[in-house]
Amino acid sequence: MQKYEVVKDYVYSQFAKISYEPLKTAAYTHTAMVDASITLLAISRNVRVERAKICALLHDYAQFVDNCPHDQHAKLSSLYACNFLKSTELFKVNEIDDICYAIQMHSHKEQFDSPLCEVLKDADVLARFLENPEKKLSEIETKRLLKATSDIQK
Repeated sequence: MQKYEVVKDYVYSQFAKISYEPLKTAAYTHTAMVDASITLLAISRNVRVERAKICALLHDYAQFVDNCPHDQHAKLSSLYACNFLKSTELFKVNEIDDICYAIQMHSHKEQFDSPLCEVLKDADVLARFLENPEKKLSEIETKRLLKATSDIQK
C-alpha cells in the first residue's frame, strides 16, 4: 500500500488548499467514502485493492481542486492522475493506463467496462447513497447500488 499512501498524501494536501470550505468538506467526505466503499467492493470482487483505492482518491480530483463543470471532471481528473502518477516514478505504464481509464470512464454508469472501472463506478454510487440516502437515484444507479450491496454481502 506504499503507492496508495503517496497518492493519498498528495491528494489530501491539494484538498487542504481549497479555500471554499463547503467544497473542501465535500472533497474530503466524498473521497473518503468512495475510498472506503471501493475497498469492500474490490475485496469482494477480487480486484487489486491498492489500484482501486488509488482510483478512488483521484476520481473526482478536478471537480474539487479546479471546481470544474461536472461533465468535464472525469476526463480532467484522468489527465491530472496521469501526470501525477508518472511524476512519482512509482507506477508501471499499464498501472497508469488502468487507473486513468477507470477514472475517465467512471461517469459512464450506463456502460459496462473493465472490472476496475466497474468497481469505481459502483463505489461512487454507493458513496453518494451513503452520503445522502434520500437523494433520488436513476434506474442504473439503483441497479448498481443493489449489485454493490449484494457483492459486499457475499
